[in-house]
Amino acid sequence: MKPIIISLLYLTTFGDVKIETFEIQQSCSAWFHNNVRVHEQKKRKLFSNHVYHEYNGKQVIGYICSGHEPQ
Repeated sequence: MKPIIISLLYLTTFGDVKIETFEIQQSCSAWFHNNVRVHEQKKRKLFSNHVYHEYNGKQVIGYICSGHEPQ
């Protein structure tokens, strides 16, 4: 399998978005679900909730896979 580039989107302390990019050897969604853990899940309203994800101690807000639209 050829390497895939994944970019994780982080939220900084000051509310900015930072991007960290690296190569992986599996699909982006599989890597994300295997390596990024659910940090906290909050119920905001009656029929909605917020799920917070974490990777290496940083809050992850999404990912971009090999130039595709952010997830």
